[in-house]
Amino acid sequence: MTQLLQRALHVRFDGRSEELTLAMLGLQSDATDAQILRSVEGHFDLPAHYLDNHVVVRTSQAIIVRPEAIYG
Repeated sequence: MTQLLQRALHVRFDGRSEELTLAMLGLQSDATDAQILRSVEGHFDLPAHYLDNHVVVRTSQAIIVRPEAIYG
């Protein structure tokens, strides 16, 4: 369980790239995408729903929060 809480959480927004952990955000390993987005907003003092156009991608090695890709 501790290993899951220390799993890398990569956050990309406004040209920034930051690395956090779930534990740093006070989240459990079963946190929902919405919980992750709201916690990241709080961590960086962003307005509520600022990251609504972002997606949460879960891989075996990390969780990535990034802008939604638009393909045209």
